[in-house]
Amino acid sequence: MRNKLTDNNTLKSVLRKKDFYTKKGLGQNFLINEQVARKIVESPQISSEDIVVEIGPGAGSLTQYLVEKNPHVLAVEIDKKAIPLLRENVQQFGFLSIVEGDILKIDLEESIKSHFGDFEKKIKVIANLPYYITTPILMLLLEKYDFIESITVMVQKEVGERMIAEAGTKAYGALTLAINYYTECVPICSVDSQSFYPAPKVDSMVLKMNIRQQKLLSKEVEKIFFQLVRCGFNQRRKTLSNSLLPFFMGDKEETRAFLKSLNIDEKRRGETLKMTEYIQMANVAWREF
Repeated sequence: MRNKLTDNNTLKSVLRKKDFYTKKGLGQNFLINEQVARKIVESPQISSEDIVVEIGPGAGSLTQYLVEKNPHVLAVEIDKKAIPLLRENVQQFGFLSIVEGDILKIDLEESIKSHFGDFEKKIKVIANLPYYITTPILMLLLEKYDFIESITVMVQKEVGERMIAEAGTKAYGALTLAINYYTECVPICSVDSQSFYPAPKVDSMVLKMNIRQQKLLSKEVEKIFFQLVRCGFNQRRKTLSNSLLPFFMGDKEETRAFLKSLNIDEKRRGETLKMTEYIQMANVAWREF
């Protein structure tokens, strides 16, 4: 029977034999929990016809389960030294294509085409993201690429809680609104720190984001939506009559008139507004202001 890298002893043995040391600077914490690995792989409902992009596969702990599903898997790995290890660890479980590079810098669409040719069906993304760079990667995927169907992601638990927070809570913020504007985001499971080697100092969370197939706003109104969101959260303790001032070029009367036209109390704070209210504000601002 082939032992997988989610077995802690197997992973340590493989790393030791290959003289491979995890790099804290790259956020290399390898998954050693088989139950979590299976939940991640099952969540996107992968078929043999799918193209799956895995970001940051590392040694291949999760990749081994992915390739068994027999889809077209493209792994994007930034660590040059991890790639031979990844290839060797995965080859007995299935076929894997690998791109060496930074997901923030490569052209993902061209990388997919170079390995699998032109593709019509939308792809699925799976990622165990380094905590320090989670938001930039998620926003890149959501803003730049329109060929993604879903993103199943492991993030720091605190970040995950922000992604699914309710309006008026401490965790609720600009990230919450951005994630929910582009996707329908649902939590899959919590993951304790001992499910990784080496163990990080914090727990994690797995979430699945189903990309909205239709945009909620036009491009012009979407730009205004995010401008209003930034104003609403730049200084959380300010009331709307003050936090929205930059959008109205410092004109307090115009700001008050705008809020009054929407029946929104100017003494409310941006963190209390639901996404539907920000959308409503953006639509009115586009039409009338």
